[in-house]
Amino acid sequence: MIRRLIADNKWLLLLLYFPIYLAAFFTIDKIEVDHHVIVCALDEAVRFNELFVIPYALWFFWFPGVLLLFAAAALRPYFKGGASEKEISDGVHARADFIKTCIVMFTSMTISLIIYVVWPNAVDLREPIERDNIFAKAVEMIRAADTPYGVCPSIHVATITAEALSIKDSAISLLGRREKIAAYMITLLIAYSTMAIKQHSIIDVIAGALLAAVLYAAYRLIFHDKNTKIG
Repeated sequence: MIRRLIADNKWLLLLLYFPIYLAAFFTIDKIEVDHHVIVCALDEAVRFNELFVIPYALWFFWFPGVLLLFAAAALRPYFKGGASEKEISDGVHARADFIKTCIVMFTSMTISLIIYVVWPNAVDLREPIERDNIFAKAVEMIRAADTPYGVCPSIHVATITAEALSIKDSAISLLGRREKIAAYMITLLIAYSTMAIKQHSIIDVIAGALLAAVLYAAYRLIFHDKNTKIG
């Protein structure tokens, strides 16, 4: 069943990038080199707030969730016999959205990794956490698992920016005006959270957003925002 599903929908093979990316990310993260410290005066204006660990952690659900939404809408006519014209249309648009989002995101992630190797960078914003609550402990856990290296551009922000832009231009019926506005708000909240818990500098955030935006514009220019055929 899975083999047939992939054979009929080869665009799903784009997801094979994930294990490759993770292997590369953790390998690069362990390389011991001198890092350029990213610093900006505006970082001091963003006060640490452990409550923002909630939207920060939301990224781990939002990031794959948007892809899952596009994939589910694209595959619905495939699994449903006698799909309506609206469902078929949604499926075509969702497939294009999925492919576009993956290409833009994965390209931004790859470029970011290359930058981390060529120009090793880090942040030095993590001050001792004085508060003692569940949110503060969650931030400490994140810091223990995620080193302050390889931060600019922010992959955290680049990925959600790519998804937000795809959602903005999506024509599927599931994404109406209210849903799109909610998606923009969540994107901004997640982006701000990376600074509020001192995982990233504002420079990292801007660089990540700009990287994704430029790649998204390039994709639309090259493919005229039409369906991209994979296989």
